[in-house]
Amino acid sequence: MTEQQTDILIVGGGPAGMMAGITAAQFAPHKKVLVVRPEADAVIPCGIPYIFGTLGGTDEDMAGRAPLLAAGGQLQFGRVESIDRGQHTATLSSGDVIHWERLVLATGSENFIPPIPGTQLAGVFSIQKDYEALDQLFSTLIPTIKTLAIIGGGFIGVEFADEIRKRGIEVHIIEMLPHLLQAAFDLDACTAVEKKLTEHGVQIHTQCKVEALLPDAVGKKVAQVQIAGRPPLAVDAVLIAIGTRPNVGLAQAMGLTLSRSGGIWVDAFQRSREDPAIFAVGDCAHKQDFFTRRASHAMIASQAAAEGRIAGMNLYGLRELRHSAGSVSVYASEIDGLAFGVAGLTQQQAESEGFPILVGESRLPDHHPASMPNTQEVYCRVIFAADSLQLLGAQVLGGATTGELVNTMGLAIQMRATAPDIASMQFGSQPRLTPSLHPLVAATGDALRRHYAHLHPCME
Repeated sequence: MTEQQTDILIVGGGPAGMMAGITAAQFAPHKKVLVVRPEADAVIPCGIPYIFGTLGGTDEDMAGRAPLLAAGGQLQFGRVESIDRGQHTATLSSGDVIHWERLVLATGSENFIPPIPGTQLAGVFSIQKDYEALDQLFSTLIPTIKTLAIIGGGFIGVEFADEIRKRGIEVHIIEMLPHLLQAAFDLDACTAVEKKLTEHGVQIHTQCKVEALLPDAVGKKVAQVQIAGRPPLAVDAVLIAIGTRPNVGLAQAMGLTLSRSGGIWVDAFQRSREDPAIFAVGDCAHKQDFFTRRASHAMIASQAAAEGRIAGMNLYGLRELRHSAGSVSVYASEIDGLAFGVAGLTQQQAESEGFPILVGESRLPDHHPASMPNTQEVYCRVIFAADSLQLLGAQVLGGATTGELVNTMGLAIQMRATAPDIASMQFGSQPRLTPSLHPLVAATGDALRRHYAHLHPCME
């Protein structure tokens, strides 16, 4: 057993942990920063589905260590088994002990496996953020599959389906809701994604509940998926992709307060309730919605990295200019040239929360003139609070510009921009790079036209 001392100990080396380490090293250069994670080789979480198609291998999705090391942080491989809050020590599975001054828990999440029969069968798997598990999946199970069922029609299910079908595998997506991606998008985007997947041969089963996974004649391997009210679906493997839960075992053992949603309770600076020297970031930390302060379950790498930056800045003194004002869901993905993104609330979510809303839409080419090569149509949909005209949410269907459009929308939401703010926004325009009229501005103009038409009927 060995003992070592560090000023800042970060447990977990995913996006949240690594960003906390990088930021801490930048803001406290006189302090020793140590990130401890169990994996020698870490993968980029958002890139995992692409291992099985576009990237063609696990080695192409590796997360680099260089930014942490360049900032002055250190990386150590090991598993933290227990933490003593009183003594400020962490004990690894090897028996080694680390003494710390500040502690950041970035222990991530674990996949939720539903309580249905058959999930223990061979051929049933979930996506692990682990190099060895993914590499084994890529090299052993995937090459044997002819038919795959994916339980869950969220981002992971949709992205994995599009990537795995590129290998000539028959893919079925089974979703309980009426549409894929319905928890994140309004109907226009959902149906566009479904159409694109269907064009590529992916078979979609919505409003379907899986009752059991059935074994083969030997009783060892999955062979069928039993969907309620339907004949069994013959498969070679099943991917379960219906969500994750915070990994809070260490926090529970330490006696930290957990929220009712299961994450570690943290304040606006990511500090735990029990000890201002202990922080939590990423999937293991509790999140509150930006608008309602209700529990938010958006466990995505970009949110985790943002929380890591917040904690890293505030370990040795609060900086009021940067703190968590709540979680804004900002997502984007792409299937065969169709990009789709969302920031903030959907129309359905806003209405269910009780917001009177105002909606605007626009359809524009993403270059100008529209005869420019590789021009695609951009559909933009914005949702404002009808009384304050504050931006609540926005969605995009388009091409290569979609990702940055969604990020712009996310920033506008966080800045509490209103429709007049956005309608008067100044923006740059370049024929090969942008449309002549910003899609967000155009959609906002449509919303304001509807708004003022009620106040000034003579405008119609």
